Amino acid sequence: MGGADIKCGLLGLDPRTHLLSFLVVGIVSMLIVGLLETALLQALAAAYLAANGRTRSATKSCVGFAAICGLSFLPLPGLYGVLFVSMLHMIPPFTTGCAFFSLSPSAIMCALDRWHLPQKLLVGICMIFRFASILPFEMRSILRGIRMRGIFPSLLGIVRHPALAYECFYTPLVMRSLRLSSELAASAELRGIDIGAGRTSVYHVGFSLRDAVCAVVVAAAAAGIYALGAVS
Repeated sequence: MGGADIKCGLLGLDPRTHLLSFLVVGIVSMLIVGLLETALLQALAAAYLAANGRTRSATKSCVGFAAICGLSFLPLPGLYGVLFVSMLHMIPPFTTGCAFFSLSPSAIMCALDRWHLPQKLLVGICMIFRFASILPFEMRSILRGIRMRGIFPSLLGIVRHPALAYECFYTPLVMRSLRLSSELAASAELRGIDIGAGRTSVYHVGFSLRDAVCAVVVAAAAAGIYALGAVS
């Protein structure tokens, strides 16, 4: 019996293709300067993410990019302008990296294991993605509990009492994170994470022609965006 298919979305790509696309977009994002080139790179990243089954996340990233872009034109004092410009350059690689969350952490670990990466690095990457996928649910649970207790019925209360808001949100978040990390560690140990050899996987991974074509298209589009900024 073959392994379970990890492919998701219209493209159905290998996790290593996501990693290569993330690196390409990240490098080009650091090299370009103009707002037009950054917007085009964000469009490329959003299209890549949507094609991998994360249309809602791609839309949210574009909305966030547009909002920060608008704020960057405001006459704000100090280093706010530099901060907003830096955030604009961070959004495209972040958007591309969100394609990883369409896959199981075990599938990502299985794919990266084909590159013979150190076991400790693989475990760390797997834990990061597992933790990042659960943390938003924990944050929503804390906010829901705060509202049910009537501590901050409106945003005005948070503005008036920021220290209390910090205590009511971040203290339970830290406690939940510690509990979550212990549960994840116990789950990983139960699944034989410490086994050094003879590991098998239920996931079917493979770098196919479709992965190669997509990686080349992303690299060519990113290179074209960089060339556009270089000649302008």
